[in-house]
Amino acid sequence: MAEALEGLAREALDLGRAAAPSGKVATYIPELGRADPGAVALAIHTVDGDAVAVGDVSRCFTLQSVSKVFALAALLRGGDDGLWEHVRQEPSGDAFHSIVRLEEEGGRPRNPFINAGAIVVSGRLPGVDPAARAGVVRAFLREAAASGDEAFAMDEAVYRSECRTGFRNRALANFMCHHGVLVDPDGAADGYFRQCALTADVDALARAGLFLAAGGLDPHRDLRLLDAAATRTIVALMGTCGLYDEVGSFAVRVGVPGKSGVSGAILAIVPGRMSIACFGPALGVRGNSVAGLAMLEFLARELSLSVFDAGIAPP
Repeated sequence: MAEALEGLAREALDLGRAAAPSGKVATYIPELGRADPGAVALAIHTVDGDAVAVGDVSRCFTLQSVSKVFALAALLRGGDDGLWEHVRQEPSGDAFHSIVRLEEEGGRPRNPFINAGAIVVSGRLPGVDPAARAGVVRAFLREAAASGDEAFAMDEAVYRSECRTGFRNRALANFMCHHGVLVDPDGAADGYFRQCALTADVDALARAGLFLAAGGLDPHRDLRLLDAAATRTIVALMGTCGLYDEVGSFAVRVGVPGKSGVSGAILAIVPGRMSIACFGPALGVRGNSVAGLAMLEFLARELSLSVFDAGIAPP
């Protein structure tokens, strides 16, 4: 299985590299604009124990919005703490940093995977300050990936770049504070900047996400990282909200729960089967990796991954 999987991964990689020139790296966070637009990598970890990684596998990147998955998991691990009274579970249909729905809906974010909702999650994590709260996310990532203490370090340059330019995110936090959704908007925004600047390579990211494909259980260590109900909530929200205003076309083209970030990372979860991590910093017009989308579409077709294909006979 591993040999066949690697062959498909290499075919996907070729498609990703061909797609990359059609995108552009993010520049609204200046440090991200330094990324190599031609870099492409892919990793797959299966619940049965197979693992492959191809492309620029040693290239580290910041998780950006992919970190929202693990921040939510770290929070839900201790119970929801009233989160869903302040954050809804509905798609937004808007860009990831939009303030429009907050103005229309009393400062309550549509879901925890848009920036506003993720800032609320960050502010509710345990810890005495933003650095400690981001440390909770990092610790969860290290545990999920079965990695050492040095893994998932924070990129200080990216963090500082986000702090210097994060006016919109601070505006979201202050607007929610006005409506009583947040108490400490500055601290919540700072913790969010810190978690977004945590780093990984594709292999570590795919391994960290594997528990989401196995109902909250690390299938290789028989270790429960999150209860089944909370895991189901996260995976469902990835499926409905994970790619912002491209989530519908992603469901049609790929058909699995996923979460993207403006660094060019995408984490895709195939329940019961595998975790897939892609990286390609060249983004499409909606802020998602063009290489990642091309690779995932190919793999979904070749491996029949779409959750919407169940029970449908091939043509």
